[in-house]
Order: sequence, then structure tokens, then C-alpha cells
Amino acid sequence: MFNRIRMKIFLALMLTTAMPLAITSGIILYQVSQDMKKDSDLARSRIELDLKQRINEYSLALNETAYQIYSNSDLIESIALNKEFLSDSRTYDTVRDIHEYFLSVYNQSRVKDILGMYLIRSDEEVLGNFFPKLYPDMDSAYYRSLLLLSKQAGDKPKTVIRYTSLYNEPIIQYLYPVRYRGKPSGLLVIDMKEQSFRNIVETYNFLYKGEFVVTDAAGYAVYHTDPEKAGVKSNMPTGARSQSSKQVTTELGDSDWKLSYSFERNPQQMLYRNVAILTIIGTAILAIAISLWLSYSMTKPIVHMHRKMVRIQIGDYDARVDVMTDDEIGYLGHQFNRMAEQIQQLIEHDLKLQLTNQETQIKALQAQISPHFLFNTLQMMAGIAEVKNVPDLKLICRSLSNMYRYNMNIQNEWVSVRDEIMHIRNYLVIINKRFQGNIHTRIVIPPEIANIQIPKLILQPIVENAVEHGLIPSHNERQLLKLSARIDREEGALYIYVLDNGVGMGELEKRGLQDLLGPQAQLPLQQQQSHNDRREGSIGLVNVHSRIRLICGEDYGIRIRSKKGTGTCVIFRLPWKEAQ
Repeated sequence: MFNRIRMKIFLALMLTTAMPLAITSGIILYQVSQDMKKDSDLARSRIELDLKQRINEYSLALNETAYQIYSNSDLIESIALNKEFLSDSRTYDTVRDIHEYFLSVYNQSRVKDILGMYLIRSDEEVLGNFFPKLYPDMDSAYYRSLLLLSKQAGDKPKTVIRYTSLYNEPIIQYLYPVRYRGKPSGLLVIDMKEQSFRNIVETYNFLYKGEFVVTDAAGYAVYHTDPEKAGVKSNMPTGARSQSSKQVTTELGDSDWKLSYSFERNPQQMLYRNVAILTIIGTAILAIAISLWLSYSMTKPIVHMHRKMVRIQIGDYDARVDVMTDDEIGYLGHQFNRMAEQIQQLIEHDLKLQLTNQETQIKALQAQISPHFLFNTLQMMAGIAEVKNVPDLKLICRSLSNMYRYNMNIQNEWVSVRDEIMHIRNYLVIINKRFQGNIHTRIVIPPEIANIQIPKLILQPIVENAVEHGLIPSHNERQLLKLSARIDREEGALYIYVLDNGVGMGELEKRGLQDLLGPQAQLPLQQQQSHNDRREGSIGLVNVHSRIRLICGEDYGIRIRSKKGTGTCVIFRLPWKEAQ
């Protein structure tokens, strides 16, 4: 049962704490992933479309620039036949036309940053050259290597990037075979600054640690963002550098070059992603720990209270809950303890009442044989007195037999005020005959009080005590005994007063009696009697007071008001209980 409650509390706390944080972290993680995807898509679109087009345009410009040499057919023929010939009676100047071609290319071509141009015949003869700034020292071995490189390329246009050159700076070298009637006759070489090509490429390097690599068919890095890595075989021609990097690869036009762009994820994005992941994990662990702790801490007092309830169920009415908090559960614990105390008090009160009633009934049953015999004897004496014409004896016998008959009826715990008053009248008849009318009695009971229920045999002991210990010891000429009653409707209580003008009590005697009616009245019956036996004359008061409190409750009982030489008033406070 408690495990299910704990699980409900645990799930509720998890839903209210972990879910919002997890959702927030998931949103952050999703946003970071989307940013990474946007970067990858943007890189792909710009590399495969924009940069590829610009490189192709650059290659096309080179090709168009070199192709202009075919605009002079005489120059092509002169290069191929290795001779000068007459045209219109004029000697053809090959060197001049080559020079004019170079000047035209340098001034009008879309290709900028030209460092040098030179034309080599297939037999390694240099037909002409053009160097706008620096004239490098080139030998026949250098020219031979260029012709060999062009032949290895299948006598097709080839672009070479050299990071070590005669110009003391990286260059782009364009080798363009010159053909005559379909056969290679020479080689046009255009040297340009590598920086111009680098500016075109690196403009698109906008992502974190981005690197451009241009590889040839053999996998060698023709161009690299890091010049130190150019000219070597690329380690990752088609793959990313690491798991956290991305790569975009595309073919460059009709050449055998491949352009690859690799970049790494932005550390800030990775930080956000890692923080989001750690937040989800940490939140889950923290939420589970806190939820488990709260569920156990919240249900632990309830489990403790349940165990105490079980103890009370098996009869341990001293079981109490240890209250450690001031919250609602603590309040519930205080209420439980208060309820347990009330149950214990009610059970003890009921037990005391049962013991008292059982003891009273046992004593009454033990003495029942004698009252029956005495009652029958009194009835016989009353009959004899009537026959012998002795009315006083007959009245005494009748009154005494009525008293014994009233005492023998032990089944009814509650009687009406009227019945209790009739019992007192029978007692007063005997007293008046005993003292020849010296005691004057007045009973003032309103009719609405006559049927109110009160505990049985509580008035006669007090009246007898007033007569025996108050009126008889006094020597007043007019001895008075008054019995009255009233109802306090606001309190819901019935007050009965027994007043006499007897000897009264002094302060010391009255204080001793009040002590008997105080804490001593709470003692068990046997202890009360053993204590009260030492105080003759007060046994009736204490017994009546104890019996009223046992039957009616702690708020009820008797009080004493007395003054030495003036008299005593005994006040009964009883519950207002109508007859049913």
C-alpha cells in the first residue's frame, strides 16, 4: 500500500521537475543540431554552386586567354614549321607577334596577377617570353620538365600550383599545348600569383577551422588552405578529419581535380550541445534522487503512524507518534496523539465505572438475602401494628420497608428526581419520629425537574450526613433542612442544593474535605475507601462525588459551602437529562 503511494509521489515529482528541464534541454539540443545542419547545408550549397562556378570561370578565363594564340594562324604555322616565311614580299617576324600576343593577354585578359608568359617549341627552344616585373633564371632543364609534364597530361591543358617557384612565391602555372593540324607543336606557359586563386577559394572559408583541399586524380593535394600541406597526398580525400567534422566534396569542371571542404563543429555549439546533454543526465539523476528522498520522507511519518494505529488496535493504548515537523503531517500526528489520549481516558473511565458498578452489584447481591428477610419482617410488623392499633409503628415500618425496597432495585442506574425525593421522604419520616418533630424539612422541587434523570442514591447519603453531622450535634431550637433544585439551560446542567443550619465546618475541616473531593476522588475505589476510612463522616460525600464523576463525567460532582456555627450547603452539579 505504502509502496504505491511512494511511487505516485515519485512519479508526480518526476513529472513536475524533470520533464520541464528535460524538454528545455531537448529544445536546446535540437536547436544546436539544426544550427549544425544549417552550417553543413550552407557549406554544401556555397561550395558546390558558388565556389565551383567561380573556379570553373577562372579555368575558363585561363583557357580563353591561352586560346587567343590561335587568332594568328601565321604564328601557329611558324611555331610548328620552325621557319620564317615571306608574306606579301615581307619577312614574317615571329618574335614580334609573340610579343604582341603577350602584351594583349597581359592588358586585356580576365586573368590578373600574371607573373610571366613564355612559349616553348616542342624541341625545347624558347620562342619568346614576357615578364612584367621579375625575370627569372630558367634553363633548358626547366623547359624540358614543363614539356614532359604536358606530355604526361596527354597534351591537354593542365593547371599546376607550385608553392616553390622561380618567382620566390607560390604560383599557379597554366600549361597550354599549341597544336598545328592536330599535332602538338609547342607549349604556352602562363605563370600567375597563387594568391589570386587563394583569394577566390578562401572567401568561402567561413566555418570553424575550415580547410580547402584540391586534389588531382592521384590524390595529391594540388592546393591546400595550409600551404605546408600542399603537394603531399591527402589523408582524407573523401572523408572528414574527425567525428566532429564535416566535409563537402565536388568535381571541378572537366578536369581531374576534386575540391574538398572540411570544417569542424563550432566549439560554442558543441558546448551548448554537451551542456544540454549533461543537463538532461544531471537533471534526471537529481530528480530521481530528490523524488525518492521526498517520497520516503513524506510517507515515513504516515508509516510510523500506521504502526502506532496497529499497536492501539491490539490494545497498547500508550502508543504515541513522535512528531518531528510542524507541517500538515505534524498536525496530523498531534491530532493522532490527542485522539489516542482521549481513547485511553475513555477506556480508563469506562473501566473504572464498570469496576465500581460490579463492586456495587456484588455487594448488593451479597446483602440481598438480609434485606429480603428484613423487608418481609417489616411488612409483618406493620400488619401487627395495624391490628394492635399502633399507627406510629406502622408508619415507621412502612417507610423503612419502602427504603429497603428502593435499595434492592439494583438494575436501574438512573432514576427520576421524583423517585429520589420519595426515598428521602421515607428517610425523613423515620428521622421525625426519632426526634419528635425537632427537624423541620422543606423540599422545593419545580414540576419540570421532577422527571429529570439523575444517578440513583446520591441524595439520601448527603441528607443523612446533614442530619447526623450537622443538625443533631447542634442545639438550635429550630433545626432546618432544605432541599431545592434549578436548571441552568445555558450550561445544560441541573443544580440540587441540600442546605442545613447545623454546626457547619471550620476552615481546616473544610480544607480537608475539599482535598478529599479533589485529586482523591480520582483514585480507584479501593484506594479511596482505604483513605477515607481515616476520615469518618466524609465517606458518604466522597463516595457520592466519585460516583457522579464516574457516571456523568469530570465536569460534574458536588461542592461544599459551610461556615462554622451557621450551617452547610452541599451543591450537586448534574447533567440535564430528561426522562425517556
